[in-house]
Amino acid sequence: MVASIIKKNTGFLIVLVLLAFVVRALVFYGYLSHDQRYWQVDSNTYHLTAQEIAQGHGISKPNGQPQFYRVPGYSLFLAPYYALFGPDTKNVLWLQVLLACFIPVLIFSMSLTLFPAHLLLAKASSLYSSVHLGLVLYSGFFMTETLFIFLFLLFAIFFFKAFRIFPRSRTHVDTFFSKELLTLFFSGIFLGAASLVRPVGHYLLVVSLLLLWCGCGSWLNKCAKNIALICGWLASVSIWLLRNWLLTGYLFFHTLPGGHFLYLSAARVAMHVHETSYQEARQILSREAQELMDQKEKELGRPLQEIETCIVMERLSVKYFMKRPFSALKNWCTDMLRTTLSLYSAELLYLESGRQDIDYFAKGRGVWAMFCRYLVPQTDKFWLKVITYVEMFLFLFILIGFAGSLVVALRGLIFEAHMQLADALAKVLPFMLLFIVISLSGGYARMRLPCEPWLIITSWSFWLYFGKKFFNKELS
Repeated sequence: MVASIIKKNTGFLIVLVLLAFVVRALVFYGYLSHDQRYWQVDSNTYHLTAQEIAQGHGISKPNGQPQFYRVPGYSLFLAPYYALFGPDTKNVLWLQVLLACFIPVLIFSMSLTLFPAHLLLAKASSLYSSVHLGLVLYSGFFMTETLFIFLFLLFAIFFFKAFRIFPRSRTHVDTFFSKELLTLFFSGIFLGAASLVRPVGHYLLVVSLLLLWCGCGSWLNKCAKNIALICGWLASVSIWLLRNWLLTGYLFFHTLPGGHFLYLSAARVAMHVHETSYQEARQILSREAQELMDQKEKELGRPLQEIETCIVMERLSVKYFMKRPFSALKNWCTDMLRTTLSLYSAELLYLESGRQDIDYFAKGRGVWAMFCRYLVPQTDKFWLKVITYVEMFLFLFILIGFAGSLVVALRGLIFEAHMQLADALAKVLPFMLLFIVISLSGGYARMRLPCEPWLIITSWSFWLYFGKKFFNKELS
């Protein structure tokens, strides 16, 4: 059904891709490509690994040592261009801009998957996504977001096609279909590919398996669906996991979590434990971690491997979390709130300030200071203030629509109406919550970017429903 609707709307989709390309190309060519605005803190790690791959050295560091710090998906995406045209960090992003133009098409398909035959909703959602500030900006940043969202949407489209949470009727029970199993296998492949771009796939896999168990169907049917999804996921990630195990003797995706949790999360607890500033707390933790690593090396009689260093840092982080659990919980909730409500225009404010760092974790900096950053933008550029306020208004529009969709769905569950909306929300909410929860040690708008397609679709479903009810009432 979705395929036939897409075929009938080929003209609209072509216009959609062209619109998305024009917007993204203008932003990249006219703004992000100048003064290396596309370059971010994490960009160099991906760039260096892509260079090594392009030169035939494999997934390694410039010194020849194997690279474990980040998963290899984004570097593998960049490497073919580097191999053909050299390590041009700016022009390689035109490949990403082109890829990003098809994300609105995937959102169109996603909308039809969740709400079959609701063509107006699919068109409204995809058109909105073509000019969505976050999706536009990150298409031109040297970062993983665009590639991850592209692969993740492919996973979600296949995954949501294969099951329902609520039966279509009281007597309906899903039966065992080999087509469903093949669909879930392909969804697992895309989830595995996304896992190699951003290392959250194992969490997403767990949520997916739980959702399959909560869906319609017999016990045998659910077992088969779970196995199909796992097999697809393993088909994508097994080579990377096997490589890491053969090189180190450990099964892991990457070694980023150690330093990430120690310096971005545990340090904020340590500054209260030791009554110091955030920067001083980082230095204290660095010394403690080094002492623990030295001790571990003496016990083993050899230098620690990178993954073992990561484990030492993770354990030290947990130690501090246990010392002040309420402080840790407060910090995590703050970061999740910042992820939920931050604006993407923060990236523009940061760039236009000359990349001036904000001390997010300073003592006494409360939640209100985060809101003030947008309510009173620290910039003298009129165009940037306009973008910030316009994004604020549009985000509020989306949030109100999303809240409205929750109310309509709850009402539908009570009165057995609008079950399609309830089914859609039951599918997407666990994933949305997961992305918010795993941002507990950071708190940036980009961490919720994979949720934006569902926010847009469910919000527009409410506004179109509200508009239909309102105008019908007015006409009557």
